Amino acid sequence: MRIDVPQGVLNIVDRLQAEGFDAYAVGGCIRDSILGKSPLDWDITTPALPSQIIEIFNDMRQIQVGSRHGTVAVKSDGQYYEITTYRIDGTYADGRRPDNVSFTLDLREDLQRRDFTINAMAYSPNTGLVDHFGGLADLRAGIVRCVGIAAERFAEDYLRILRAYRFAATLDFSLENDTRKAAINGRHNLEKIARERVGAELSKLFVSQSFGAIKTFLDDCADVIFPEFAVLRDVVQANPYHLYSAYEHSLEVLRHTPNTLYQRLCAIFHDTGKAHTKTTDQNGVDHFYNHAEISEKIASESLQHWCFDNATKAKVQNLVALHDKILKPEKQAVKRFLNKYNSELLRELLIFQRADNLAKSEKAFERLKVIDETVAILEEILTSKEPFSIKDLALTGKEVMEIMGLTEGPAVGEKLSELLAAVLKNPQLNTKEGLKKLL
Repeated sequence: MRIDVPQGVLNIVDRLQAEGFDAYAVGGCIRDSILGKSPLDWDITTPALPSQIIEIFNDMRQIQVGSRHGTVAVKSDGQYYEITTYRIDGTYADGRRPDNVSFTLDLREDLQRRDFTINAMAYSPNTGLVDHFGGLADLRAGIVRCVGIAAERFAEDYLRILRAYRFAATLDFSLENDTRKAAINGRHNLEKIARERVGAELSKLFVSQSFGAIKTFLDDCADVIFPEFAVLRDVVQANPYHLYSAYEHSLEVLRHTPNTLYQRLCAIFHDTGKAHTKTTDQNGVDHFYNHAEISEKIASESLQHWCFDNATKAKVQNLVALHDKILKPEKQAVKRFLNKYNSELLRELLIFQRADNLAKSEKAFERLKVIDETVAILEEILTSKEPFSIKDLALTGKEVMEIMGLTEGPAVGEKLSELLAAVLKNPQLNTKEGLKKLL
């Protein structure tokens, strides 16, 4: 097997070999190359000690901050590449990083400390592919499998549990049986990981194309990561608009959403409030009044807990809070929404509402026509640049003050609001002369 290696990596490998040391590109760059993807990073491994690496490349720019653990970054052909000495990891007392490392001359020992077989392959132009643990076969079979005993790999580094699901999702692979069992058994250790690391992994996992892998993760780990979502398994929805439990419905919504983080997180959280708002009327029909408000609060707290960024939190909260708000397919209604919020939020909301209703019974499908009509009205308003906010008025606040003889104060805002109300009904009034006549 031949892999195209960047010139900068070849320069490093050639120089190490000229000094009598083996050298290989290793890890994710080999996995991605075999899959036909362009690797983001290229890492190199060698039996040369850090001090020897530093000396061999003393004429090149270096970053030595990781040299204590065997890593030196060297700038070659305009880019930095990390060179790491073959090593054996010590014990993992904190379930995240090894307490110590020792160097070895055996490439196999270095590869066997790695997380998954698909990440434990090495390559050099002279030797070819080195694959001691069946990574190539697992790539071809579409499997994520731990190197060695899965429970031991996950006990060493709890974050590997999330990484297993994330690789399965982003590569559209499945977890090997023992690997999945070990992940499920060790899932409570995810609570011990730095929360920002968990949030970062979740952000990568949820934007993947593979609904099946995301569902597997939620089925296996939601009780630890999103317990507010997991409890929806017990929330039956005896309602003519629904076919599924609140949990199954939310998964179906997720299936229909585009693979953006906002949409996927909204699918997970939009009905979490139903566990707290369920009532059943005298006819046996279930209702969930004000569940969107409770769901927004739950989403806010959970996203804060897992250190999602403020922009993500704000957008998901808005979508969750508004997901049950069906606009009338009329220009005035759409413009009032645009005045209060913005066109980007409305677009996202209509996309989500389509997914939400596709995950219900056929009775809910009648709402799809309303959503389509609203989308058409929105695009017409934006294309024709019809006014929908005070800043779109042909008169400014200062001009209103001059015409009406007003000083700064609430009266100016009131007049502007009156003008906007008139313009929302009749956009043709939005000229300086038209608004002056209204005043």
